[in-house]
Amino acid sequence: MKTCFTFLVLASLAVLTSSYKEVKKPSAIAKELYFPVAGNQSNVGSVWGDEREGGRRKHEGIDIFAAKGTPVVAISDGVIEYTGNDDIGGKTITLQPDDYEWEAYYAHLDVQYVSNGQRVKKGQLLGTVGNTGNARTTPAHLHFGIYTDNGAVDPLPYVKTSPKITSPVSADKTQTTSRSQKPSSTKSTGTVNKQIEKEVKSAAVKIVTGELLRRIKIRL
Repeated sequence: MKTCFTFLVLASLAVLTSSYKEVKKPSAIAKELYFPVAGNQSNVGSVWGDEREGGRRKHEGIDIFAAKGTPVVAISDGVIEYTGNDDIGGKTITLQPDDYEWEAYYAHLDVQYVSNGQRVKKGQLLGTVGNTGNARTTPAHLHFGIYTDNGAVDPLPYVKTSPKITSPVSADKTQTTSRSQKPSSTKSTGTVNKQIEKEVKSAAVKIVTGELLRRIKIRL
């Protein structure tokens, strides 16, 4: 019985540890992404943590200043999770990258060229730099942010050294199809794998926990 319990613990730990992916530093991820504004005539003029509204809040992103109408591009392959227009962010786009858990947020756009559920490729045109929302009294710029499950993080390390492309790349017809019409096999496979990982982890924990509780009851 003792041998069986030891085997269950070791097997469960093996499953749990093997399911964890390598955690990359933002500086390493930056090499895999494109800078969100195309061309070389842009600069980061406001960074993470700068005061807003007289110090009532902090800046949760970076502002990339460029001429109005400058192309804004997808930093990676992914799916457009949301496009909107509100008083603060103006015209916004939220991109869910294929290979990362966080989301990329683009705000104050002048024009949006993508829609909800659309698949995009790295470097594809998403919109153009503008000053919509609460940026209407400021020079044109892109507010760029990265959001994790725990909230916003400083996006500068993720794109500071990312290569800039001269102009947007052409979109593949298969990648401009709405996700609801033609799901991506890569995205679908990733989702299934994540679900399987969760179920395996849950089962492993239940096995170990159940066995431990049973042994405790026996001793009691």
